[in-house]
Amino acid sequence: MKKIIEDKYFKLGLTVFLIIVACITFYFIVEKLGLIISGISWIIKLFMPFIIGFIFAYLLNPLVRCVEVFLSKNILKKLKIKERSRKNISRFTAIMVVCLITLGLIILLFSFVIPELLTSIESLVMNIPTYLEKTKVYLIGLLKNHRDLETIVLNNYDAINTYFMNIINESFLPKLEEWIVIFSSGVYGVVKVLFNMIMGFIISIYFLYDKERFKAQIKKVLYSLMSIKIVNNIIDNARHTDKVFGNFIIGKILTTIVFCVLSFIFLALFGYPYALLISVILAITNIIPYFGPYIGGVPSAFLVLLHTPEKFWPFVIFLVVIQQIDNYIVGPYLTGTKIGIKSFWVLFAIMIFGGLFGLVGMLIGVPIFALLYGYIDNKINTRLALKKLPTETEKYEKLNRINSETKKVVER
Repeated sequence: MKKIIEDKYFKLGLTVFLIIVACITFYFIVEKLGLIISGISWIIKLFMPFIIGFIFAYLLNPLVRCVEVFLSKNILKKLKIKERSRKNISRFTAIMVVCLITLGLIILLFSFVIPELLTSIESLVMNIPTYLEKTKVYLIGLLKNHRDLETIVLNNYDAINTYFMNIINESFLPKLEEWIVIFSSGVYGVVKVLFNMIMGFIISIYFLYDKERFKAQIKKVLYSLMSIKIVNNIIDNARHTDKVFGNFIIGKILTTIVFCVLSFIFLALFGYPYALLISVILAITNIIPYFGPYIGGVPSAFLVLLHTPEKFWPFVIFLVVIQQIDNYIVGPYLTGTKIGIKSFWVLFAIMIFGGLFGLVGMLIGVPIFALLYGYIDNKINTRLALKKLPTETEKYEKLNRINSETKKVVER
């Protein structure tokens, strides 16, 4: 009896002690929140080259793996090189080939694409008054037989024209000089970013070359610290995360490149203005699911309308066609597997993550939500299976109740 009482008071005392510790910890976190955030930011900045290196390695790994397998099976194996040597040679060669291709694309981007984009933007800003006048003439020609509608449209058009020019003259052009000053004063920040990018690229080579060993070391540490069951779950979830997130991100990058190339070919072939600028706008915004085509399509169509109004409708038709090709042919083929959630949840993820984290949230919200959705769905199905209840969602559509004794579904 005495032992029971002692155990009771011991557990009560331990519970009170833990509650007090939790309260003190919570108060400390709230009180020192700014300091904690600063500390976390400092740690992130310290490890930024390694974070960038991991991202580079993750994105380049599929291409490295393809080149490595091709070299090992089709070239080095025929030369009768030993398996261990074959693996090292193919891995090193694949990494060098992919790195050279990546560096070549980066050099091409900075030497050709970015100057061309800046020239297009400068030309666009300088010629906006001319484009607006051409658009006005085009609208007058369309509405010459509808005087009332012409008056309404042109009155509003003049108001829009005045408003648009005021924004350019009073907001954009004065800000441009301010941005140049900020950029010039932020030379140290630019150098720091470039340093992190270069170091990250170098670190990614080490990650790619010894990726199996790095993964083995992580598994070794986890198994030493946690139970086998927990670590197995972590590994399974990590593989699932890699499958969903990897397919989405890498697939989106590839579809963006294809989308940009196809758009540029069409626009350049038929003599559209600012072909490269519009192609880049369409390709980048296409990364955003659901809203992306509209975000990029509207300003691009407006540019075409300003410069060459007669090509406006063919451009709109092209946008619709290229979007269908991307949605039903290029996208599914390059992504490999679908995300696994309905359109409603895609919209939900974009709205919520976009509201919380802005553009970055819109870009990564869908795969992150797909992971959470899959994890929760898996937990629900596991609990239902333990209760010997059906796990298929379709069986709950006509469900009225479940018999508590027989566990049979009673339909309505």
